[in-house]
Amino acid sequence: MRIDSQPSQPRGKLWSIVPAAAVLAWCAFRLGHGVGPRPAYSSDTAVPILLMRGLGDGAFTLFYPGQDRYGMWPYLFARWLRLETPEAFQLLSVVALCSAALPLWRLLRNPALAVLVLFAPLALSPLVAEHFFDGQPYLWQVVSILWAWAACRSALEATAPAPLAASLLLWVLSGVLATWVSTLSILGLLGILVIEGWQARAHPGRVGLVLLTSCAFGSTEAALRTRHAGYSLKTFGTRFTTHLPIDQGHLLSNVAAVVAGAWTHSVVVPLLLTAGSLPVPGRSRQERSQLWILLWLALCTLPALAAISHFRINQFSDRYFCFPAYWAIAGATYGLTTLLERVSGRWGVVPLAFALGVLAFLVPSAPRDPLAGPRSEAARGVGTEPRILLGGYWDVYVPASLVSPGALLPLPVEGEFIRFPALQAELRPGRFALAPCSLAGPSGVLRQYGAVLHRTEAPAVRMGGKDWCLHDVEQPARTFLEERTISR
Repeated sequence: MRIDSQPSQPRGKLWSIVPAAAVLAWCAFRLGHGVGPRPAYSSDTAVPILLMRGLGDGAFTLFYPGQDRYGMWPYLFARWLRLETPEAFQLLSVVALCSAALPLWRLLRNPALAVLVLFAPLALSPLVAEHFFDGQPYLWQVVSILWAWAACRSALEATAPAPLAASLLLWVLSGVLATWVSTLSILGLLGILVIEGWQARAHPGRVGLVLLTSCAFGSTEAALRTRHAGYSLKTFGTRFTTHLPIDQGHLLSNVAAVVAGAWTHSVVVPLLLTAGSLPVPGRSRQERSQLWILLWLALCTLPALAAISHFRINQFSDRYFCFPAYWAIAGATYGLTTLLERVSGRWGVVPLAFALGVLAFLVPSAPRDPLAGPRSEAARGVGTEPRILLGGYWDVYVPASLVSPGALLPLPVEGEFIRFPALQAELRPGRFALAPCSLAGPSGVLRQYGAVLHRTEAPAVRMGGKDWCLHDVEQPARTFLEERTISR
């Protein structure tokens, strides 16, 4: 009987479970401090933290404030848990990442290998280590996809109604969460279903059943988007639609830019290593299918980067390569480790144990309190009552996210993008506003959104390298909806 037609044998013995649990705990400890191993806490990171702390109402909170993409379910869950600080959300993120070791164990049949594959991309790629924890969707997308992958296999292999129903439920739930956080997840999930169906030699009826339940991914995301658009149009006069047209006239140059970005951000070499480990003699059918899935997940979003103008307009930011880099490195790690296990024969445990030791050494450590300085500065602007923090886009959200919830209400000045449009109505008599002292000029009078503010005699506050003066609001601002009506 051919070797490569047999599934991998379970290898969850005690020697593998104990070191795997120890390294998992060590990685969690190293990553769980502060706000990540490569702190880059900016306004883009602070905005969803503010949503987590209670800013935003209704269906407006379903997606990243001010747009209709990047589902906010991780932050809504954190809001339900009553988390209030970036550090608390960091801990939640690490717990979620560690939870993905369970479905990987189910898939790879080896807990030590699961921990190695899960954390190797963070240890080997500064890009992944940074963007997994800086307010981007990638960590949550990866975790959801791993749970969905394990559920897909269980659904295809289930031999009784109860396990089948449970697996389908987990498949739908995980797939919906992955698609909500990023619509592009649908590509990865459908690829997983196709390859797993081939690997399991599943009956077409079973594959069709799993495919039918997959319709919930797109339909649920579309329903959430429709609800978000309806609420936003009624409340703010706009749907906050993000237009993503095909980038006609730039496709060839975009392909070259994406290939160059993939090379620069360590995607290409791991992809080649993953692909090169596929034809190794003696691999089981299941090992090959897992390598194909990891390869597919690394590749599936790259065509979108070249085809959609949004990515070119944002100059193919390095964060767009975080998702493919994670899966490419995970695939190379799995392919090379299993190859070394096979070559080592009865000593196959040695390369795996050595790799775990290297992982424990390389996993990055998060600084314990990188926000101490900015938090201390932000506290200077807090008064006895809530204040409007009126300034540039890159100046208002970070301080507001580092003080007590509601103490500072962030509102960018006219002409800059407002993430929480309801706060424009808070610029009203009875409120005090902190604004850069240079904004009002010598007269001390400041006009924003139709509001009239007068600088008070209170001493200036130093925050973020600027002097902020306290202003009294004498005439109310127009609401965001009124502003939209006038602009039409």
